[in-house]
Amino acid sequence: MRRLRVIAAAVAFAAGMLVGIGACATPGGSPAPLPGPDGRLDLGSPGAQLATYDGVRFYPACADETLAHEGKVWFSFRPANPEDFPMPTADDASAAVPDTSGVAAASAPGRASTSLGMVIAPGPGDDVGTLTVYEGGFAYWISDSGDVDTWLTHREITYNWVC
Repeated sequence: MRRLRVIAAAVAFAAGMLVGIGACATPGGSPAPLPGPDGRLDLGSPGAQLATYDGVRFYPACADETLAHEGKVWFSFRPANPEDFPMPTADDASAAVPDTSGVAAASAPGRASTSLGMVIAPGPGDDVGTLTVYEGGFAYWISDSGDVDTWLTHREITYNWVC
């Protein structure tokens, strides 16, 4: 019985060390947020709309892809508080600022979704869309087809799934 308590204490200590080491290894010293069991995160809510960009290439097929746009990396997430998030309208998309920074692209290292057949290839208009940026480090991307969309944040996210 004593041996089981010693083993349990050692396991708890090791787990605590791993969490602590992980916190030290991330910028700012705190671990990147992990989505909950339902894949949702509470990162606050967006402020005012800052800008809208047309023609942004992205395909968030697995919800763990990142988007590099205008020198920032955006991480896909599902808000835990969707009622606090605005839904961009067709008027927002029509007032889009042209994307003059070149073509933004999904930048998930090592991911070759279409060549490996791991995810469904994008349909017409699924991998190009409109990016709406909000105060507070949030953005919303919706495909030109209207079939694919996601909320994004600057805050680095550690995903607990592999696509």
